[in-house]
Amino acid sequence: AGSFLDGGGSKPLQRAAIPLLSEEHVIAETQAIHRVFRDKRDFLVSRLERLGVRTDRIPDGTFYVWGDVSELPPSLATGHGLFRAALSRKVITVPGEFFDVNPGKRRHGRVSRFRNYARFSFGPPQAQLEKAVQRFEQLFRDPPPPMIEP
Repeated sequence: AGSFLDGGGSKPLQRAAIPLLSEEHVIAETQAIHRVFRDKRDFLVSRLERLGVRTDRIPDGTFYVWGDVSELPPSLATGHGLFRAALSRKVITVPGEFFDVNPGKRRHGRVSRFRNYARFSFGPPQAQLEKAVQRFEQLFRDPPPPMIEP
């Protein structure tokens, strides 16, 4: 269970971890994590942009790229379209509409402003990212025919 459900690690375990939290150790670990994720971020952003996915802002505090897919082939130019097509290639993206504030789809007749966006993660290991990008390249070269959006 998540720490928000079970209260987190036990107190003895937390106390045992305190010596590991010296300022020098924390700084070194933080810099190492930043370096690894920065390299993966730069790889994914550059490859997605070459494929036609535009990023409005380079992420600097998460391991997600928020990409505008509107310039992709028609069947891939929405978050839902890309999600369905990518899933068939065993790659997962998250449609941008999932992040729109519209609980229960109550704003009838209004298209989500995030309809043409998708979220891509650079959290997985580099080898997995490279494989995902190769699958995107294949998908974008040979996209499926357009489907009717939900």
